[in-house]
Amino acid sequence: MNDEQPPLTADPGTIRAWLDTAFAHADGQLSVAAGFGAKLQYDFFPTTEAGLAAATRYAMALDRRKPQGIYFQSTTLAARPAKGRGGESAAHCLTHLWADGDYGTVGHKPGPDDLPAPPHAEAVMKVVGESGLPEPTGWTESGGGCNPVWLLDEAYLIGDDEHRARVKELLTGLQAVLEAQAYQHGWSWDSGVSNLDRLMKLPGTVNRKEGLERPTGMKPGSGVMFSLAALDTSVTALLPAARDLLERADREKEERKAQRTGSTVPPPRRERPAKLRTGNGPLDVLADMLTCGDVLAPEGWTHTGQSGEWQLWLRPTAGGDAPSSSYSLKCNDHVAVNWSERSDLPVGARPAGQKLTVGTLWAHLHYGGNTSEAASDIMRAAGGREARGAAARLAPVILAEVKRRCLTGDADSFQPHANDDLWDGSSDEAPQDEAPEKRADVPHTQIPLEFWNSRECLASIRRLAHSKLLPADTTLAAIMSRVSGAIPHTFTAKSPMGHASLNLAAAMIGGPSAGKSQSSRAARLAFPTPDRLQGRDGLPIGSGEGMTEVFIGLQEQETGEVKKGPGGAETPVTVSVRTQVHHNAFFYVDEGKSIGDLEERGGSTLGETIRRAAMGEALGQTNATQERKRFVAPMSYAMGVLVGLQPSIASTLLKDAGTGTPQRFLWLWARDVTISDEVVEHPGTIDVPGIGAPPGDGVVVFEVPAEVAAEMRAKRLHAVRTGGADTDEINGHEPVMKMKFAALLAIIDGRYHMTMDDWRLAGVLWTTSCAVRDDLIGLAAREAIAARRAAEDAEIELASRKEEALDKAAMKREARLKKVLEHLAAAGGRMSRTDLIQKFHSRYRGELPDVIERGVAKGVLQVVEEDGDWWVHAVA
Repeated sequence: MNDEQPPLTADPGTIRAWLDTAFAHADGQLSVAAGFGAKLQYDFFPTTEAGLAAATRYAMALDRRKPQGIYFQSTTLAARPAKGRGGESAAHCLTHLWADGDYGTVGHKPGPDDLPAPPHAEAVMKVVGESGLPEPTGWTESGGGCNPVWLLDEAYLIGDDEHRARVKELLTGLQAVLEAQAYQHGWSWDSGVSNLDRLMKLPGTVNRKEGLERPTGMKPGSGVMFSLAALDTSVTALLPAARDLLERADREKEERKAQRTGSTVPPPRRERPAKLRTGNGPLDVLADMLTCGDVLAPEGWTHTGQSGEWQLWLRPTAGGDAPSSSYSLKCNDHVAVNWSERSDLPVGARPAGQKLTVGTLWAHLHYGGNTSEAASDIMRAAGGREARGAAARLAPVILAEVKRRCLTGDADSFQPHANDDLWDGSSDEAPQDEAPEKRADVPHTQIPLEFWNSRECLASIRRLAHSKLLPADTTLAAIMSRVSGAIPHTFTAKSPMGHASLNLAAAMIGGPSAGKSQSSRAARLAFPTPDRLQGRDGLPIGSGEGMTEVFIGLQEQETGEVKKGPGGAETPVTVSVRTQVHHNAFFYVDEGKSIGDLEERGGSTLGETIRRAAMGEALGQTNATQERKRFVAPMSYAMGVLVGLQPSIASTLLKDAGTGTPQRFLWLWARDVTISDEVVEHPGTIDVPGIGAPPGDGVVVFEVPAEVAAEMRAKRLHAVRTGGADTDEINGHEPVMKMKFAALLAIIDGRYHMTMDDWRLAGVLWTTSCAVRDDLIGLAAREAIAARRAAEDAEIELASRKEEALDKAAMKREARLKKVLEHLAAAGGRMSRTDLIQKFHSRYRGELPDVIERGVAKGVLQVVEEDGDWWVHAVA
């Protein structure tokens, strides 16, 4: 006796019952597909009575060829695609929501670090029942899965991108709610099924994966049909708690993997703010130089074919298992979409900002998805330091490009690019793995060690900064700008071109926690504020008029008249006059957004006031009423300006060198690679003897050394004779800026004369300032290019959307016209227009007059007036 069971075959009754249930009330084309190895065969059918019958016959014909599985697309298409299956963008009509309730291990064995799937169908139903979602209308059985289905009471037309995004968001949220509920039972859940062109097993067919034959079918549920709005409300209410659970689940999976592999659990990821992206980070270099295929192939992934622009890749086997699908991941040169839950990659189409780009794909495969650690490790490898992971195996040409674009300084220097606190969202400081004596050389955008070691007063400032864990450069900038506002206004510098003010404006550049404001505070506490600066120390900047007003006050002046008092005594008559009564001020702006805002504002005098003050020129105006008059004479005041700027805001001051603003600033990064890991002791005070009252009449002139004066005179003569034709605009203020620096360094050293050593150190300071300024100019240029490209992309996308909308409108009209012809054929070739319109859903009736006119124009319809009505004829 033969006990062998006959092979299973598809059941046409169940197939037709499902198609009627899901699509009879829908518009568009239904897609039916079958998998034969790595190939997918599919066809399209209208959702009419005849179309659903044809789809059933097609499924039965496919079944006779014994495919691995037969599938239906969960949404309809507006019309048969010109090429391929159409994809998500072609999704036209939504009739139900779905989920994938896989159970057991056949066909979907969990990965080595995954939780197991629910053990049986009852467990799947338990997850759905306890999730808080409405009870499903019914269930489909996939031969290894029990899939909940929520039928809509009215088909939802996906008319535009906004509709498409709404549906996609709802489906993604639904899967997340179920995945979180399964996690609470210690089970996994396939959440990567929210794509709008999703293929699901067709009930009534046979699942032949894994060499088995398992029937598929339908199972009753509540029978209740839902509005899309009601389901949306339910999912939205449950989603926040679900996301919290899924974050915990992801972390536990990382811990399981670390325990299995003996690796260290990566720290929690810190999201990188989108507004801080620069496009010049290490992962951006990978994206520019590699494709997704370049990243996948070395890790054992196999290229299995092509689908349109998408490459198809099969994951490597894990623990001897075999992939159950024809491909696990699809990608193009720039982005990947993974569908395998066993590949240690995020599953499904990812939202904007979380997509699997080349860089993030590489980070997931090698660093558990921690893009911050991945980027840091690439930087270590590019800087010649020991990498902790796969970064050490990157091609030398890639590391060289990272070094060129992302590192500054010498070849062995481990320094991020000028905007290092932006490139990967990690901490503001570079990793400090080596002992101080082995630290890399100081980059050219930081004041070199030779500068600090040249004088005890400078070494003391550096120790002060390091004792407070602050950058030495910005602490020096704060001290120099304070000194410039605190010295007597009678201090000047002199060159062959004349006298120059010692007023100094300094900019400290860095991220929000880089130590800019702390540097200013350390400078304020480092030495006592002289009486001449009291009341005008650390003032905020509001406007140019406000800066001038600081020096103005009321002063009694004699009118020339006298007033007789008792006994005939005469006293002069005086009046209160607004005039300059102060000569010193120090302004400090923390996070100088106000400067950027005021400079952007039309009519602002702030930039002009800062430029004039830097040169000691007259401030204010005299052509106003006495009450509003404010005038400060040239060289009659000492002013220091200190500004803390984030790199993106600094671009406001740098974008127009023609005004002369950036040329008048000292630019220094709030960054210090030389700071020691050891505790640095410092008394916390700085002795600046030169800030006190000088001897004699108080007039001090810092003359440049004779050999410097001769060189400056020769350059000036050349500029005059050539009309300044070869003058570098951005560096045109070099002589006067170096004079300021040299004089202030002399004052800090306790002297009232300038030496060649002062001039040499001023040159070092100027070189560093220019390097920082040029870095910022480059950043501003890159931001401008990025903004222009974004605008161009937006314009292209808008044009593309318009063209797509026109194409879709044409496709819809063709679909309606096809329906009209079908109704006419069923009625013998003619119908009254009234009867014909009644054949269509009320939603589409308003479009039919235009569709009929289009049919007449194409010569396939004819409209004739008969018996008081208009009749529509099909033209053979």
